[in-house]
Amino acid sequence: MKILLLTDGITPYNIGGMQNHSYLLTKLLAQNNCKITLVHCGFFNNINFFEDYADIFSPSEIKNITPVFIPFMSNGKIPGHYIKESKLYSENIKKHFGINLSKFDLIYAQGFTGWNFLNNNQNIPVIVNLHGLEMFQKAPSNRVKLEHYILKPFVKQIIKKADYLLSFGGQIDNILEVLKVDNAKIIKQSNGIEKNWIKKTEPLLTKTRTFTFIGRYERRKGIEELTAALVELIKKDLKFQFNFIGPIPKKHQITHPKIKYLGEIKDLATIKQSLDQSDFLVSPSYSEGMPTVILEAMARGNAIIATNVGANSKMIDTNGWLIDCSKTAIIKSILKATNMDNSELLEMKKQSLMKVKTSFTWENVIKDQLQCFKEIISK
Repeated sequence: MKILLLTDGITPYNIGGMQNHSYLLTKLLAQNNCKITLVHCGFFNNINFFEDYADIFSPSEIKNITPVFIPFMSNGKIPGHYIKESKLYSENIKKHFGINLSKFDLIYAQGFTGWNFLNNNQNIPVIVNLHGLEMFQKAPSNRVKLEHYILKPFVKQIIKKADYLLSFGGQIDNILEVLKVDNAKIIKQSNGIEKNWIKKTEPLLTKTRTFTFIGRYERRKGIEELTAALVELIKKDLKFQFNFIGPIPKKHQITHPKIKYLGEIKDLATIKQSLDQSDFLVSPSYSEGMPTVILEAMARGNAIIATNVGANSKMIDTNGWLIDCSKTAIIKSILKATNMDNSELLEMKKQSLMKVKTSFTWENVIKDQLQCFKEIISK
């Protein structure tokens, strides 16, 4: 199977959920002997690809990957700049490959990268993964509302022209239903994690009820509401610890012994160790796709407190609970989590671990994905 994979970057050179998904998708497809032409805008080029990625892709994976570097050009910060940048990026990708795409069986486009490949008239199916469709989810501010307003018509055109759309499920299915997308063009899939994330021993309780947030400082992540909730909670006679992992600016940090800011951690072993010493992951986002960070926390035996956005409901039921993104809801959930019975919490932690093992490893996800790809190509 020959796949043209269009990405807006891959980890570790570009940070984000979509970029991490692109990296893992490339890796797993290559392991399954698919020939991947990987289009990216990272900080490396074809010449030093093998040297740069020797620690990330194995030699057997690399032989199935052909990297193509296309720069993503900045166009200022005027509202709508990202649409212009994305269109130009997609146009430059198309120019690189020219008119004839017949050597590919399938085109898989992350986000807006496939704009110039829609309606290609070459009987090559184009799958578009718009991840969380955040522009159709709740906006945390007027500025973000404006950004959503500008993006919506552009995204609707992509939805209309794409041969297939990938949905992670949950609220994303509801968005596609509201947009009246034909069920025949919706591919229902899951995000996943590698098996090496899964904790080999049973999860344990911490001595002090411990919570973790992992992410960058971004308005839609709900950090303002989380911070406001923690300011109130540290005034109470409550025994808990809250850890932030990610680049949180100093001016937005709380100075208190119960709150720790561990900064950006790139070493996966260190992140795993930190999650092993945590009881709950807290994800109070206004919008999401299917966050890898939730799956990673589940794989290390954390119960989950998260907002009912994106595909979160697909991952969370008996292993935690869903909340609204508000200071009040966060306070209530942390109070509930801190005061809950130890045996109940331990069972929730075990449920997280079990759900990942049975439903969300990439090894299982990729089998379904490949079968789906084969059916699409055969049509």
